[in-house]
Amino acid sequence: MTFWLFLQAEENQYFAENEKVMWQIKKLPFYIDLVFCLVLLPAMITLLPIERWLVNDSLFVYLLVSWLYIVYILNRRLTMPLLFIGNRRFLVALVLILLTLAGTYFITRYQMEIPFHRMHSSRFRQPVPKIKLQQQAVWFLYIVVMTFSMAVGLLTQLYHQIMERQAVEFEREKAELALYKAQINPHFLFNSLNTLYAMVLTGSAQVEDAFTQFIGLMKYMYANNTKDKIPVCTEVDYIRQYIGLQKYRIPRDFQIHFSYHHDETDQMGIVPMILITFVENVFKHGVSSQHAGEAFVDIRMEKGELLFSTRNPLLNHHRSNSSKGIGIENCRKRLDLLYPGRYTLMTGAEGEEYVVTLSLALK
Repeated sequence: MTFWLFLQAEENQYFAENEKVMWQIKKLPFYIDLVFCLVLLPAMITLLPIERWLVNDSLFVYLLVSWLYIVYILNRRLTMPLLFIGNRRFLVALVLILLTLAGTYFITRYQMEIPFHRMHSSRFRQPVPKIKLQQQAVWFLYIVVMTFSMAVGLLTQLYHQIMERQAVEFEREKAELALYKAQINPHFLFNSLNTLYAMVLTGSAQVEDAFTQFIGLMKYMYANNTKDKIPVCTEVDYIRQYIGLQKYRIPRDFQIHFSYHHDETDQMGIVPMILITFVENVFKHGVSSQHAGEAFVDIRMEKGELLFSTRNPLLNHHRSNSSKGIGIENCRKRLDLLYPGRYTLMTGAEGEEYVVTLSLALK
């Protein structure tokens, strides 16, 4: 297939997108940590009479805030990962949780240097010391910090599992693309050179035009082999030139009909060389030097959706199923990898013709 020199560019695009997704998954827990430490926890602390506590005993406030951040970081970065490892490390995680409980208990026993202001009592209500409210606030903040850090820890472990699966899938698909690339047969290059050689030997008056078209196709290939995407109109122009060059080697009584209809969305990007496989199959399996006939290649671009179809006689399909299968199936797998869930491809015989229809959402 003609895209054998350019599969590396598409491969790089696909792998770059996967790496970007994996990087985002990896950074998500870190962003959650920042939001909690810089926004949520300070907001909860301000709900307490923190200004009065700072006036009466600033050391207690600094100790409490520092301890809450230590508990969060310790629980997120050390305790929760140890819980998922198992065996003896699970016991280490439990010991760390007990230590944070003990540390919080000692903080609640801290006596701020203020008197025990008692609430106004009545016959039915006992006085409540202010120090008890202080202890309740400390335990409340501790429970919130522990609960949130455990939830984020569980989320982090879940994302780690997703990343591991993504890594396995990434390597599998990388190996598949390498296999497809190795299977590709560059018959277009050989057929074109043979056609040009035959035209030179026979002294054809069209040999100069054919060479010009061939050079244009080669320039197109080398100009786009490192691009992730190109405009649809550029890809269509390449297909038009390809068909024009192939017409030099097919019999005059065999007609190739090419049509292209589009709206303004034909400037949208598409992966280079994604359609040419089907056009090649028209010439490889639907054209014979011994039979007259006609084939059709139709491309439409409407509202960001590419509609592509080919029809050609069933001349060589029954004798070359294996090579046809490699081309079509490789292209289907490339579509799976590069446009997952965004295309519909149908191929098969309809009466005396072989038909390919592809619908590809580019938005």
